[in-house]
Amino acid sequence: MKLFFRQTLILVWKDVLIDLKRKDNLLSMLLFAILTLLVFQFAMGEEPDRFKMALPGVIWIVFLMSGVLGLEKSFMQEMETGCMGGLLLAPVERSVLFLGKMLANTLFLLISQLLFIPLCLFLFEIEVINWLEFLMVILFGTIGFSSLGTLLTAMTSTLRGKGMLLPILIFPLMVPSLLCVVRLTDFLFFGSHPAEVWSWWKLLIGFDVILFTFSLLGFEFIVEE
Repeated sequence: MKLFFRQTLILVWKDVLIDLKRKDNLLSMLLFAILTLLVFQFAMGEEPDRFKMALPGVIWIVFLMSGVLGLEKSFMQEMETGCMGGLLLAPVERSVLFLGKMLANTLFLLISQLLFIPLCLFLFEIEVINWLEFLMVILFGTIGFSSLGTLLTAMTSTLRGKGMLLPILIFPLMVPSLLCVVRLTDFLFFGSHPAEVWSWWKLLIGFDVILFTFSLLGFEFIVEE
């Protein structure tokens, strides 16, 4: 068990070092997120209150779109350098490879979230009801997306047209999780529907468990193929 965790942490550290050296991935995600946010605001016209009420949904839609961009680039650098082939030949369990990549992706996505969301809160003067609960929403929303995204990027990385396939596959599967985090974020921003909060939390956690388990079990089959 100690060796398992050590190998996982080594893989996470490897990806973190790569992302720190290649800052273009994070910068491209942030630029894309900010531009998309501005486009949404422009499309909703000159009524700031209407856009402010839609902000929980806009934030998470922007996150999904920019997150797909980040996941795709992250896995492409593994394929281009031949690192993935070396990892598959290494004497480690496939679950270690999945956890290492998934945790690194989760950390990377969380960093992008923690840079983008405070900017939105500052620009639109949003006061969060409970910061700890809000951070938990961000964490659980990111874990589910990262788990499924890691599996699907591995599955589509060798296919033609992978840039189109990944969003087509991941967006429909993330709809239940997206609904949960949007509703919870809406409550934490504006106090809407407080009686439904616990139900959305149970649904979000249950869906994360399903996504993580499915992705972990499916990863070994995908990489062997």
